Amino acid sequence: MKVAVNGYGVIGKRVADAIVAQEDMELTGIADIDTGWRMKTAKSKGFRIYSALPDRVDAMREAGLDLAGTLDELMAASDVVVDCTPKGVAARNVE
Repeated sequence: MKVAVNGYGVIGKRVADAIVAQEDMELTGIADIDTGWRMKTAKSKGFRIYSALPDRVDAMREAGLDLAGTLDELMAASDVVVDCTPKGVAARNVE
């Protein structure tokens, strides 16, 4: 099963690591808007990084992140998306 993680914070980091540990799952990538240490950690683990919002693409690339695309592209390449964004954001993502 191809699994994407949207949000790479406290929970998202753990979810991504758990997916990688499963023999029957493939982490297709992680999406976020951050440009700090969390994304650099994801990059060091070899995770494909996507911008969760189109208006964050430039900032993420300027921070040295090699983006694989946007959240829409990540969702298209995945069977399941685990939304690990904060409560208020996740509620809006349902749509």
